[in-house]
Amino acid sequence: MSFKAKREIECLLRLQTLTGQLEEILYFLRSEDLITDSLVKTTKHSSNMPKDVQQILQDVQLTNKVQMLTYEWSVLPVENIIITIITDRAQKLFEYNG
Repeated sequence: MSFKAKREIECLLRLQTLTGQLEEILYFLRSEDLITDSLVKTTKHSSNMPKDVQQILQDVQLTNKVQMLTYEWSVLPVENIIITIITDRAQKLFEYNG
């Protein structure tokens, strides 16, 4: 696993811990018809949800199903997390501003 993937998983884990937004990411991807209902259900019940969500996001990016996917995570002076997903139809930010 690459350093970049590990950082993305850490970012998603932190976002989940602080806001619980990983399910919202899954629902957004499902509403955009980028993933299936069964994948949402399986991932929600996963023992390692941040890793699974990172893999899903990586897959939709590699298959060009999203126009842009960015992770922004800064800890100092105040923790901020912004995950941006842009599809053909919508743009969505998942964020925490500490």
